[in-house]
Amino acid sequence: MNGRVDRLKVIEQAERYVRAGKIREAILEYEKLLEDDPSDVGINNIVGDLYVRLGQTDRAIRSFEKVAAEYEKRSQYSQALAILKKICRLNPEKPEYFVRMADLFARQGYGAEAKQEYLRLAEKYLRAKKVEEAIELYEKIVKLDKDDLNIRMQLAALYKLDGRTEKAVTELLEAAQMKLSVGQIDEAEKLLKETIKLNPENIRANLKLAQVLRLKGQAEKAMEIASKMLERDPNNIEGLTFLGNVYYEEGKSAAAKEIFSNILNFFPLNVNARYRLGRLYLAEGEVDRAYEYLEPLVDSYVKKRKEDKAIGLLGLILTVRKDHLPSMEKIAAILRENKDLARLEAIDRAILAELKRIGEKGRMLSYYAELIRLKPNDEQLSREYRELKKELMISEDQEPIYDTWAPSREEEDEIQAGLAQADVYIQEGLARLARRVLEGLLLKYPNDSLIKQKLDYIDNLKSPVNENELIKKVEKATAIETQVLRVTRERPGEKEGKKKPDSSLEDQIFSEDKISPVDIFTDTGIIPIISSDGREKKFYDLQENIQAELTMLSTVYLRQKKGVTTQFEKELTSIVTDFKKGIKEKIPEEDYQIHLQLGLAFMEQNLLNEAIDEFNLAVKDKNLTLECLTLISHCYRLKANLEEAERWLNRAIKLVAPGTDQYFALMFDLGLIYEQAKDYEKALSVYREIQSWNPSYRSVSEKINRLSHLSGTSNNPVN
Repeated sequence: MNGRVDRLKVIEQAERYVRAGKIREAILEYEKLLEDDPSDVGINNIVGDLYVRLGQTDRAIRSFEKVAAEYEKRSQYSQALAILKKICRLNPEKPEYFVRMADLFARQGYGAEAKQEYLRLAEKYLRAKKVEEAIELYEKIVKLDKDDLNIRMQLAALYKLDGRTEKAVTELLEAAQMKLSVGQIDEAEKLLKETIKLNPENIRANLKLAQVLRLKGQAEKAMEIASKMLERDPNNIEGLTFLGNVYYEEGKSAAAKEIFSNILNFFPLNVNARYRLGRLYLAEGEVDRAYEYLEPLVDSYVKKRKEDKAIGLLGLILTVRKDHLPSMEKIAAILRENKDLARLEAIDRAILAELKRIGEKGRMLSYYAELIRLKPNDEQLSREYRELKKELMISEDQEPIYDTWAPSREEEDEIQAGLAQADVYIQEGLARLARRVLEGLLLKYPNDSLIKQKLDYIDNLKSPVNENELIKKVEKATAIETQVLRVTRERPGEKEGKKKPDSSLEDQIFSEDKISPVDIFTDTGIIPIISSDGREKKFYDLQENIQAELTMLSTVYLRQKKGVTTQFEKELTSIVTDFKKGIKEKIPEEDYQIHLQLGLAFMEQNLLNEAIDEFNLAVKDKNLTLECLTLISHCYRLKANLEEAERWLNRAIKLVAPGTDQYFALMFDLGLIYEQAKDYEKALSVYREIQSWNPSYRSVSEKINRLSHLSGTSNNPVN
């Protein structure tokens, strides 16, 4: 044909045939146009209508199917829905068209219409004893309306009928949780007992039953069930937390301390365990032990800029012993950093009174100096300060021996990162490199006592270990890290114990994000991922050289970023190039494990392009593929290239089985990418899927509440 002129002629001829009642001839004319454009929705629709007039239903449906498929491809769902309705009227006995129509209802947001259609079809399948097909539709309904308890119950019954016991258990557990969330404790108990009949070994169901019994006042029976579950899985964090909390609430202090101490062996920064242990030791008057457990939580709050909560925790200690000096000094440091001068004056005076009581006159100088800066017209303070300096034989114009200097948050991060780096070197027997790092820090922060203490510690170290001993130390450290991370991965969601209604501070603490061992590394930018590759590892004689180079890279990078460089320092890019060239000459390309470790080292120094290059080499090892894809995605996320971050993470997601812990961990990372991109609808979709699996996983419910508020959507969380 010759373009538009021929097309118009064909259409005119076809219309003449229609008017003359020659339907077959008209169809033949229209089909000429479809030879040029098979996806033409207008012509296919006309042809379908003409076949209907001829009574050829099957051919009409085939034409309409093409129209519906093309509309769906173009995301024109309303038009596709109209065509599918037409198909369903022509063939009401074929359920797959009704399913597609219901799917389109759901996609357009017509949840009620979709749900009604799914239910109608499911009943039809059940009458025909097609249980599997009915289950598929009920699963669609559950995804559409997660809060419909009756649907969950029916789905559980169908799973049970079809022999899918574990699926039935999962649905019954969700239904029981929904009953608990609305206070229907007896109903929840019935569901849980039915669940346990299906699978008596299911730990989650038994622990949930123990929780219900605890709510009903049957503490002894609840503890008995939880203890039996822990015999099967001694490191189950949910069971340990529940049992520890019950012991705590029942006043069984010794048993509670044993449980919470056990938790901290595997999860050193577990909020609940640390808080409970702190409270237990406070109750026994062991204030210093309580401070030991609560201090990491205080530091965590300070880093999150939640200073009032940090001070609240320290206040618990001071209610037991109002003159506890470490707690008061910690509060002073927090107030000093936040320029809260009014409260700082009050705490400084309290510290002075305690130092005077215990006779620590030398330490009093710095607090007098600070108070005089805060209250320059206070004659009594000035007089006391002069008398103290005279007593200590310090001249009037001499600075106090002790200073109240406190680093800023940025400075504190730099100091802590340097100390952590030094600890790694010390652990590996590389004292010389540790000293280099610490001496550099001390030049910049001469008043920091922690740096001085670490240098003193190095001075007292024994002679360096030999190579064989060094390898053993590295292997041992790696084994410990692997064990910690393995436990963390197996139990990504830490369940919270029952909160005391009369303890607002306790509620605040337990509402915070859980802290895992991996979080220890988060503040330094290091991502510790231990390979599951069980092959024997190779050790190269490059450890000290590589670490020394990386230390130098880190130092130069930091100095250049702050604009502090010397004429002898090369540009960072050329240093990195030289370093990579040297490594290439010494490490075979096929040694993927070493390339993975180098990638992690580059990532630590924020050399993200170099890290990506190394991970792209290591990804060729099938045992490292998933790990490397995830790390590459993380690098792109740090570079704010969220499109690439999403692409690489989706590649990783395809490698894991849906519904597994690993799958949901990766999906959570995908949600973080969407959240960073401010695509709140996609982020909410991902987080809700995770919430349906484990409502307490990494505070996903709190994320949903926050994002729902930001996006202006309603939120019906699964508790």
